[in-house]
Amino acid sequence: MGAVKAVELGLAAGLALTRTALRAATGGPAGPAAVPLTCARGEARTVVADDGVAPHAEVFGDPHAPVTVVLCHGYALSGASWCFQVPELARHARVVTWDQRGHGRSRRGPAAHATVDQLGRDLRAVLDQTTPRGPVVLAGHSMGGMTIMALAEQEPELFGTRVAATALLATSAEPVLGAPGLPRPGMRALHWVIPWALALLPRARVLSGPVRELTGALVPRHAFASEVPPPVAEFLVEQIGQTPLEVLADFFPQFRVHDKTAALAALERVDCLVLAGSDDVVTPPGNSEAIARAVPGADLVILPDAGHAFPLEHPAQVNAHLVALLRRHGRRRTA
Repeated sequence: MGAVKAVELGLAAGLALTRTALRAATGGPAGPAAVPLTCARGEARTVVADDGVAPHAEVFGDPHAPVTVVLCHGYALSGASWCFQVPELARHARVVTWDQRGHGRSRRGPAAHATVDQLGRDLRAVLDQTTPRGPVVLAGHSMGGMTIMALAEQEPELFGTRVAATALLATSAEPVLGAPGLPRPGMRALHWVIPWALALLPRARVLSGPVRELTGALVPRHAFASEVPPPVAEFLVEQIGQTPLEVLADFFPQFRVHDKTAALAALERVDCLVLAGSDDVVTPPGNSEAIARAVPGADLVILPDAGHAFPLEHPAQVNAHLVALLRRHGRRRTA
């Protein structure tokens, strides 16, 4: 108990510095994160996964559009993280966003089911229950890209039939062991410690608040490689802050064991776009380059001055590449 109290006091004492860091990182005063961004709300759908968990999904755009884009968000985020992409994509296609289990408005489910493989099965349920007919383009950011790879491993026959194209953004087919300022052995140790620490935090009386504020200080610095408007940084921090610590603890160990390299063969059957941020410290460009090497014909694009959260940092560039992917698919479909 004494050790926990000491940590609590230490964190409390460091809050002044944390607030200063947050002010510098976001360009505005610290405090409760305001989210002035307007994120469109679509037609709500409740999907039932194979274990009974009900992921929340939303549908946007013309219901009669010739193609549907299904957007899979990253770790600690939600479908709302695609807020800059949805309006533009909905001009060209029907769009489906969904909250992965434990994230956003989706329930957590058993801790043992917090796996990338389960997310792949959840994605299949989303496809079946929101888009039972017609071609689909799958786009995934970070853990969302891993979700697409899990589906490709489980059901490769979908790629080239139901799935017409894929876009993998800031993701990896191999274990994610990179970290800002840490050597690989240090990151391996961190992978063991973080889930334990996250699981303990809800039991401590005053730790959650300081940790959330520390997150607010650190996240913008490591998620972006260029200056973003303060509301964008605050929105990202708010997204992470809304994800339960238990969910973060459930999923974090997956990144140490993740390996879907063999699943990439299925992506050779479809048009594949691979987007990376030049300064991404979470999934560095080398991860995307490895995916592109394993998928002959994949279109590899490395965005300059871009960090891990580049769909929020450089939305116009991301939108242009995704729309170009849709147009390539459209030309092939009508040829």
